[in-house]
Amino acid sequence: MTKEISDTPVDAPNTTSKATGNTQGGAAMPPGRLAPLGVDSGHSSGALPSNTAPANYIEDPTGTRILRYGVDSLYLSYPGTLSKQVEQRLQGLKLAAKGSDEQERARAQFRIKDHLLEVKDRGRGKFQFVLQDNCFDISLSSSTAASLPLAYTQLSSELLTAVGVTEAEKTLRYIINTLGLVSEAPNISRVDLFIDFTTTEPLETINHLAWVTRAQKISAYYINRALSGWSVGLGGSLGARLYNKTLELDKSKKDYLKPLWKMSGWNEAEQVWRLEFEFKRDALKELGIIKVDDLLPNAGSLWHYGTQTWLRLTLPNHDDENQSRWPTHPLWDALSSLLWDDAPALPLGRLRKQRIPHDAALFINGLGGITSFMAREGITDLGEGFGEFLAQAQSFHDSKGRHQGKDFTDYIQDKVADKGRKYNTIQHQDTSPEAVIQAKAAEDAYRTGRDGE
Repeated sequence: MTKEISDTPVDAPNTTSKATGNTQGGAAMPPGRLAPLGVDSGHSSGALPSNTAPANYIEDPTGTRILRYGVDSLYLSYPGTLSKQVEQRLQGLKLAAKGSDEQERARAQFRIKDHLLEVKDRGRGKFQFVLQDNCFDISLSSSTAASLPLAYTQLSSELLTAVGVTEAEKTLRYIINTLGLVSEAPNISRVDLFIDFTTTEPLETINHLAWVTRAQKISAYYINRALSGWSVGLGGSLGARLYNKTLELDKSKKDYLKPLWKMSGWNEAEQVWRLEFEFKRDALKELGIIKVDDLLPNAGSLWHYGTQTWLRLTLPNHDDENQSRWPTHPLWDALSSLLWDDAPALPLGRLRKQRIPHDAALFINGLGGITSFMAREGITDLGEGFGEFLAQAQSFHDSKGRHQGKDFTDYIQDKVADKGRKYNTIQHQDTSPEAVIQAKAAEDAYRTGRDGE
C-alpha cells in the first residue's frame, strides 16, 4: 500500500534565509512544538466528508479544478490483549503458512464475517502475527506483550474511498473485537489527507526555492526526464507529496478512481495531480488529535495547518531575502482554501475484499508461457496450441510428481488452493474445534458491534 510517485528522486539542497538564519522557509513557522488545533491556530475546523466526496470548490481563475478530497490512508492501533484461544489458533495457521505443501498453506486463513484474511508465515517486527486482505493489514501482538497494543492496523485506500472513515473503522472494530479484548478506543498512528485536482498551471516549472517550509528535505522526482512530483519532509512526523496521480495509476492500477474523477468533471485527456499530507502520531499528538473521534471534526484544520502554516508554495522574489513575504502561488491559494465541509458521497460500484490480480497480469503475462510454447513448437493455430500445451503440461507434471503420488490434476488443485489463500478468494474448509470456536467468536463480536453493546 505504499505510494510511488517516481522512479528517480533528486534531493534539492537546503537553502538558508539570510534574514532569519533558518533553513528554507524557516520564516514561515518558528521552531518549537506544534500548537494544538483550535488553540490560537487562526483556522476554523471543518467536518471531514466521505473519502469519496467531490470538491466544494469551483474551478478557479488559474484553471485549477478540485475533483476529490478526503482520507487516503489511516493507521490505527488498538490497545488491548489478544485472546489466548485466538493466539493458539493463529500459531497453528502461521505454522501451516510455512509448510512446503500447498494444501497445508491454503489452511492459513482466518474468516471473520465476509473477510477471509490470509495469515502470513511470519510476523512483523515485534508483532507476532499478520493478517491481510484488500481492506485491512493487521499486525497482532502476542497475548503476553504488555508493552504493545493488541493490534496495529492499516485501512486500505480503496476501503476508505468506498465507505469513508466511520464505516471502515466500525468494520475493523468488529474484526479486532473477535481477536481479543479491546481496552479503549483506537489511537491514530498516521493519517494521510489528500486533494485530487487538475490545473493549467505549468507544474514542471516549480523550483525547489519556491517551497517555503520548516522541513529540511525537499526532493523532486522525474520519469523519462519529465517531472512526476515533489516530496517535502517525508520521513519526519509531518510530510507532503505533490505528484502526478495519473502516472501513479499506471503502476498501482487503482482504476476505481477514474469514474469518481469523471463524476466531478474530469476529462481523460487531463493529468490529475494529488496534494497529500502525511501526519504521523507525534505531529497528531502535538496538534491534539489522538483518537478517531478527534480526526473527523478537525480534518479541515489539519489541512489548513499543512497548507498555510507548515508548507507553502510561493512565487520567489529574489530581491527579498525574507521568504515569509514572498507571495503565495495562485495554485496553492486554490488548494489551501478548500472548505472541508460535509458533501454527498460518490459511491464505488463495488468494493473488493479480495486481492485479485488485474486482467493485464492474467491475460498478458499469463499467456506468455503458452505463446512461448507455441513458438517453440512452431504452432500458429490457437486451438492446437492450447491443446498441445495442456497435453505436454500433463505429461510433464505426471512424470515429475509420480514419486510424490501426485499427478497433473493434483498440481493444479494445489496451486489454485495456495493462490486462493493469497487472493482471499477460496476458503479452505477447516472443521477443527479451534476453527469452530473462532467462527462463534466472530459471530458474537459482529453482533456486539452491530448492536452497540
